[in-house]
Amino acid sequence: MLQYLFSRRFRRTKSRRFPGYYHEIRPRPALRPRHKSFIRTQRDLTERPVPLIDLSYPLSNNTPPFPGDPSVEIKILASTAQTGREERQSLNCGQLTLPIHCATHIDAPYHFYANGPTIDQIPLTDCTGPAVLLDLFDLPVIDAQHLSSHREQLTAHHHAILHTGWYRQWGEDNFFTEHPVLTAAAAQLLVDCGVHLIGVDFPSVDRPPHEAHLVLLGNNLLIVENLTNLDAIGPRPFDFSAIPLAIVGRDGSPVRAFARIND
Repeated sequence: MLQYLFSRRFRRTKSRRFPGYYHEIRPRPALRPRHKSFIRTQRDLTERPVPLIDLSYPLSNNTPPFPGDPSVEIKILASTAQTGREERQSLNCGQLTLPIHCATHIDAPYHFYANGPTIDQIPLTDCTGPAVLLDLFDLPVIDAQHLSSHREQLTAHHHAILHTGWYRQWGEDNFFTEHPVLTAAAAQLLVDCGVHLIGVDFPSVDRPPHEAHLVLLGNNLLIVENLTNLDAIGPRPFDFSAIPLAIVGRDGSPVRAFARIND
């Protein structure tokens, strides 16, 4: 009995310096409570997530390029289907080749100005911020008079998203040939209102001689073209983001554009 009680309270030390000695078994202290900041973070994860609305076209070998540009090409470099899933070294790896101004993309000032900032020089803070959605349906040409009634909203927001509904024509023969355009006067009004970025749901803000492009990019106002799914935003306050790749020295980039609803 004494041997049992002794073994419950003492344990032979593993020290090489004091072989044969015993040390007292002390109860393990209770675990400290988790830090309140961790508990708060854990609780936040269970709260209702902020809605994010994807406004980008998916990329595939079937994505239509701008007329005259090369097609999107996605190649398989390695595939588990080729090597078999049981192979230890099997993996999936692909290669993407596409024009910069394809599907949902952003134009940097360098697109039209040799001395303008390239896309890698654009601060990410210019690519995200509070936005206003302007419904401009059935307008083949968007002029300053169509935007003038929205001056107060445009002045109060960094980003202006023009919702014409043209994205519903995606994949149709006339998508690249009959889309709405902005006039130089409309572009100048956006500049005068202090807008930093304009987004449109058609493939280009204008046609040659590209007067709207020249006004907007000449004032370092970024252009996001080929947005989709704008109907999903509705009359709600939101932040708009269009995050480009940091392509060194180039005129634009594909983007993943999305709206963050601020209910």
